[in-house]
Amino acid sequence: MTTDITTDLYLDDCLDRLPKIPDESIRLILADLPYGTTRCKWDKALPLEFLWREYERIIIDNGAIILTASQPFTTALINSNPRLFRYELIWYKSKASGFLNAKKMPQKSHENILIFYKKPPVYNPQTYKINPIYQRKGVKLRKSHKPESLFKLSNSDMNQYRYIDDGTRLPDSVLCFASEFQKGMHPTQKPVALMDFLIRSYSNISDTVLDNCMGSGTTGVACIRAGRNFVGIEKDKDIFDVASRRIEIAHTIHKLNSLPSLFR
Repeated sequence: MTTDITTDLYLDDCLDRLPKIPDESIRLILADLPYGTTRCKWDKALPLEFLWREYERIIIDNGAIILTASQPFTTALINSNPRLFRYELIWYKSKASGFLNAKKMPQKSHENILIFYKKPPVYNPQTYKINPIYQRKGVKLRKSHKPESLFKLSNSDMNQYRYIDDGTRLPDSVLCFASEFQKGMHPTQKPVALMDFLIRSYSNISDTVLDNCMGSGTTGVACIRAGRNFVGIEKDKDIFDVASRRIEIAHTIHKLNSLPSLFR
């Protein structure tokens, strides 16, 4: 993997910085936009018409625009550009949210990942081995019954069960990645593993990835691990400093891993 990875980080409002990015210079836009559904000071919805004008200008013709969302913002985001919307992925989280309202409505254990593009983008399907806690299991029945499969959701007296498959698989529309939360990080931080998966799927080594709402730098860390160039924008000084430190550490680790091993 190349060691010549560039990261351009901007402490700036993306509404001011995006117009300065050159035309058709980005392969992949991967961002977790503010949903505008809470009273938090960082959760102010951005003007989508402006964003799409800039996104379409800076993305290459066969580049992907991937935006994470949650209802009701998901519907608003799709309706803001139905012309480029192609399909949806689901991130199935290991930690549900909405505990305070658990007696009024189901807790929420998923978020949406929306895929937009002009022309079919790079797609490198990432095979993976599913975590056993998400694994679909089958129950062995009598010969007179047809085999059935189900998710084993709780303990059961049935002791005759097996995994339908225990090898690698191609991705489907539901992605299972453990939630991440660390003190000092942005409260809506996504897992590095999830961002790494999306980056490797929709770009190639040495391509440039943009996150215009960088937060604590998860997308940047994933880009370095995957050998992609990164452009990140964040306007909150404290969060920007966290992102800068994380990305600097990721760069150091990447360079060390790229050195010739004494034991090869």
